[in-house]
Amino acid sequence: MAEILTLTTPIAQPSRTTYRVQRLTLDWDAAAIRIDLLGSDGVVVNASYDGAVALALMTTLNSANMSTTSLHKRILQKLQTDGILPAGTVSGTPS
Repeated sequence: MAEILTLTTPIAQPSRTTYRVQRLTLDWDAAAIRIDLLGSDGVVVNASYDGAVALALMTTLNSANMSTTSLHKRILQKLQTDGILPAGTVSGTPS
């Protein structure tokens, strides 16, 4: 086995306290949704939906009234509902 360095004091990863939508890809032909989320620690987290689920979500988004709930807020809430993101509160002003 190759040599390794065992640290006296482990390196603690920075905590991740927030997520924001970095990229959203809606691929109608492939029936796929890809979402890239950027954590406050700089780590990108990916989520995806495929097939009939993706088509249903895209159809809903296509006809959604975004005047009261923004697209980003809808994405974050859906990912929470589906257990992809942990519980938390969505805040901020849509840009």
